[in-house]
Amino acid sequence: MSVYPLMKNKNGGAMHPQSTFYSEEYAERMCDLYLTEEHSRDEHGHIHRQYRLHARHPHTIEMALNYTIQCPKCKIHDLKQVGRCLDSHTLGAYICPVCDKH
Repeated sequence: MSVYPLMKNKNGGAMHPQSTFYSEEYAERMCDLYLTEEHSRDEHGHIHRQYRLHARHPHTIEMALNYTIQCPKCKIHDLKQVGRCLDSHTLGAYICPVCDKH
């Protein structure tokens, strides 16, 4: 599973995922926010990539909805939230609306 620590933009824009070789356990201890990559297969056999946002510090739903995150794959488009928060540390699920079409 790929792990992407998120770096906050100084100008308040989208957060940038960083490519690393971190384990999820390391990211959980060291990163305030990070994404994990998840794959799912649809009824037609196509594999879809989505990302789950994780936070080291507890978040409310309102806090979790305030983030704008750049796609780790294309690094151009912003991710779109498609899934709800699971708890205060395991936040929303996201897809890239452009990359997911391919």
